[in-house]
Amino acid sequence: MIWEVLISSLGLSLIILVPLGIKWEISKGVTLPASIFIGILAGLVVSGVLGIYHIKFYQALILQFFLIMGISVSLLLWRFFRNPERTPPADRNNILSPADGKVKYVKRIEKGVIPYSEKKGRKFFLSDYVQSDPFLSEGYLIGISMNLLDVHVNRAPIDGNVSLSRHIKGGFISLKKEDAVIVNERALTVIDNGDFKVGVVQIASRLIRKIVLYPRESNEVRRGERIGMIRFGSQVDLIIPSIPSLSIEINPGEDVKAGISIIAKIMRNQERAH
Repeated sequence: MIWEVLISSLGLSLIILVPLGIKWEISKGVTLPASIFIGILAGLVVSGVLGIYHIKFYQALILQFFLIMGISVSLLLWRFFRNPERTPPADRNNILSPADGKVKYVKRIEKGVIPYSEKKGRKFFLSDYVQSDPFLSEGYLIGISMNLLDVHVNRAPIDGNVSLSRHIKGGFISLKKEDAVIVNERALTVIDNGDFKVGVVQIASRLIRKIVLYPRESNEVRRGERIGMIRFGSQVDLIIPSIPSLSIEINPGEDVKAGISIIAKIMRNQERAH
């Protein structure tokens, strides 16, 4: 009976959690081992219960289901609400990632216009996206997609003064839809270091109903300092200017860490000479 419980618990865990991992875009390298671990753990607990109480096999399956879901939710919440301390790279000429996650796109901003759909040739204006006077006309829009297991605390990409902090009202559609980035509710933080400005846009998803901003306008922030948080699956866009000494260091599909990963480098004069 114990082996039957362990096998059924493992199978049930895989059937439930693997499709959810695919849906939530969690890597197979995490989903599969986690599903096996949770299935075995739930099976051992139910086996212990069977050693004390006499329950039927279908009742054991029901208990397994609730244990699998309970353990999964507990681990998910633990992962989601992590808020680790981080030390940014020493070189202050780097622009750091504002979020944990995977780089979704790197779009070129030209004359205040951003490509909306590369295949269909559609575009939208930066002013409409940030719902304010645009703080640059030439630059890059870098999208970072976060899944449920990523740390959702967002961090300042550069040192500077918060020149603008505002919420932009919108809807709550799936971020898998192209319209989401310009339709969904979002929050904009613009940081000015005296030489240039960067923008951090926190975008809500279908599951999110709250975006938290920490600093207020005129507050000073440091690279890697916490500037906000968005709940559950979501996306953060980084808007950076196009300047001659700027070098983009990431590509779509790469994983990044907030306050640690280098999104772009600003080369010094002596570095450009070489």
